[in-house]
Amino acid sequence: MIIGEAGWTPDQWGHSRFRTLNSATDSATNQKHLTAFMRSLLKANPVDWETISMHDHVDAWPFKEPVDARDVPDYYDIIKDPMDLKTMSKRVESEQYYVTLEMFIADVKRMCANARTYNSPDTIYFKLEAHFQSKVQSGIQSGTKNLP
Repeated sequence: MIIGEAGWTPDQWGHSRFRTLNSATDSATNQKHLTAFMRSLLKANPVDWETISMHDHVDAWPFKEPVDARDVPDYYDIIKDPMDLKTMSKRVESEQYYVTLEMFIADVKRMCANARTYNSPDTIYFKLEAHFQSKVQSGIQSGTKNLP
């Protein structure tokens, strides 16, 4: 499934504003800020304990690790491009995979699209998408205020 088929638009989470506002800084500084921003979305920010990260959300448990084929035997027959928070965290920590915010957001969207594809609408797997979207949007809005 491609992102367009899932109903996403390129500016839905406002990520192009982040890139535009951040383009004045040098590449290394830009990457440092981008990595810190993605970390704060995935994990709790020690400066702001009131903010619930994607990983710490009460309904995030199914997304924390790759789906185990022993528990869900047909998952990889249906989902050809899986994504989970652990894989995303490893990519962020490598500081080399996500060179743009768009790449990170594409993985979040893919994780949510996979949940919609595999599960029925009445499951908890649909609830987390709104939280992820709100985390990214609020992070972008507050992050752009603190840019150098």
